[in-house]
Amino acid sequence: MKSAGSNPRQEISLERIEQMLLICAELVDRRGPIAQPLLDRMEREYLAAKERGKNVDRIRKLIGAN
Repeated sequence: MKSAGSNPRQEISLERIEQMLLICAELVDRRGPIAQPLLDRMEREYLAAKERGKNVDRIRKLIGAN
């Protein structure tokens, strides 16, 4: 078994985060407020991933403009 510190962090695709967000929403629907923190966390991750994508696109446009 590998320790948590031995693997570098890997980017999770926006599509995968969307899938996990839907799963969390279903959990909240089935289990109620106890699962709400999971949904809140996935929503934050989703918004952060979208923002990272915007930043990458902006940088690509700047580089391409030169």
